[in-house]
Amino acid sequence: MQEASTPKNHAHEASLDVLGVGESPCGACHGTGMVEGQRCTVCGGTGRVFQCIEGG
Repeated sequence: MQEASTPKNHAHEASLDVLGVGESPCGACHGTGMVEGQRCTVCGGTGRVFQCIEGG
């Protein structure tokens, strides 16, 4: 029997205390946490993702 594992949510690998990283609404679910009645696989259902913020 295969053991079930929780898929890793790469959208939450960063931390807000890291310089150049900010939190924003998920582009896949538009911040709702749901896509077509299912939990969003991009943000893991949180509706938020960490994003690199580059300065100029």
